[in-house]
Amino acid sequence: MLFSLAMRLSSFVNLAILILVSVSASASVVPDVTFFSGSAAQAGSFEAANNNVNEGSVISAEKQNQSVNFKRDEKINIAVAANFAKPLKSIAEQFTELTGIEVAVTVSSSGTLYAQIQHGASFDVFLSADRARPQALVDNNLVHHGNLVDYAKGKLAFVYAGDLSSEAFSEISSKTSGERNCEQIARSSTGDTTAQINVQLTDCLSKQLVQLMENPQNKVAIANPKLAPYGDAAQQTLQNLSLWHQFLPHRVMGKNVLQTLQFYTTGSVKGAFVAYSSALDLPANLSSNLPSNFNSVVITESAEAITVIVPVPETLYKPIIQSLVVNSKTVATLSPNLFEPLLIKNAAAPVDEPIHNDNVEPTRAFRLSDASGVSSPSLFVQYLMSQGVQQSLIEWGYEPIIASGVGN
Repeated sequence: MLFSLAMRLSSFVNLAILILVSVSASASVVPDVTFFSGSAAQAGSFEAANNNVNEGSVISAEKQNQSVNFKRDEKINIAVAANFAKPLKSIAEQFTELTGIEVAVTVSSSGTLYAQIQHGASFDVFLSADRARPQALVDNNLVHHGNLVDYAKGKLAFVYAGDLSSEAFSEISSKTSGERNCEQIARSSTGDTTAQINVQLTDCLSKQLVQLMENPQNKVAIANPKLAPYGDAAQQTLQNLSLWHQFLPHRVMGKNVLQTLQFYTTGSVKGAFVAYSSALDLPANLSSNLPSNFNSVVITESAEAITVIVPVPETLYKPIIQSLVVNSKTVATLSPNLFEPLLIKNAAAPVDEPIHNDNVEPTRAFRLSDASGVSSPSLFVQYLMSQGVQQSLIEWGYEPIIASGVGN
């Protein structure tokens, strides 16, 4: 019996020694690394500024404190009226480069996009070419009233084609405006007031339209007034010129302003009412000679004809205020604008002294880490409404919306 107990005790001791050796060996091969899951890395990056951790990555302790830009791995869907499609493409690319948030864009007429949202389309942001449709979404309680923002003011233009021959063009000019043609009126430096120029330009535009419609074969295009705000503005213009009924036999109607412009560029019509911003693309080789203001006429030349772009006087149509909505029943976070430079008072400046350029410190660049709790659609609207982006709209043929911060 004593022998049996001794054997069992010996076996127990050997087993214990074996376990201790195994544990020691295992501990010696565990690498010195820290593991992060994708969600833990993302949460940590918002808490600590500019700490970039990719999903599934293994970061050594030495690299955890490196400061790099964090970007959101998200995607937002934006619906935009056709006239603003080109500016939006550029703005969206800049936004994605800055934040990492991808932007998917759907382009159509304001009326079509509005109807889709009414039927449940899951757009995150809707940029209309008017204010009426975004306001209707608010009035119908489909989006929060605080999510409505005016973002640009549009301009209407009339484009028409003429013979490239200087003699023919001179004949057109003399018929349409007596001593001065449309270009000379718009570029007037005689000291005429804006009101006087508008009166003269209105007369010139009216006579040019009448001349085009003297030929029964000539067609003039407008966007569908029921779907496109620029089409509605074109109809208002023709009605205020008392030419609407005379125009109807010559009418070609596009679904939106881009299709209307296409009718002109393909030679299907002799003239078209389009967004001034779209007209500036006729043709591309004029990019270095674009007008610096809206009271301008651009004469472009192709192999066979000239294109004249006449800004329609704003007295002939209601202002085209373009608005957007964040498509949510929850209020969007639109203020403060994280893309705006904030004036930080120098600590050495007196407390009661107003902030001036000479007593402020330079502000840091935008950091996505400051946007914790701000949705990606809200961030996009903030970017669109930032001062730099708003001023860039002038180059696209729009007037920026002057506002204090983001809002209507």
